Amino acid sequence: MNLIYHAYRIIGERDERANKRRFKIVDSLLLHYRSEEDFLEEAFRIVIRNKPKIRIELALELYKNKKTSLAKSAEIAGLTTIEFKEILADRGIKREIEGDEIPEIDKKIKEVFG
Repeated sequence: MNLIYHAYRIIGERDERANKRRFKIVDSLLLHYRSEEDFLEEAFRIVIRNKPKIRIELALELYKNKKTSLAKSAEIAGLTTIEFKEILADRGIKREIEGDEIPEIDKKIKEVFG
């Protein structure tokens, strides 16, 4: 059983007739894609593009899991860096300060100033 049908079984109605109608719709949509994965990727992109709250949640998760930088997360969320920082603060999420380690900074200072 493919992923789409499995998802419908989990979140769909318990009414078998309704599920069969959904399966027919999904089957007809899948004919326009090379694979189920292509279909799911496009569906994901459409949801992300049209649902700003979901886009922000995705950006927050990526940032919290250190998959993206602050600037990239803000871009994904469709916000400025300042706006994204405000959301982080509102939710009590600590910002990761990006930069060189202290010994590396000390080394650069010695190189510049002797």
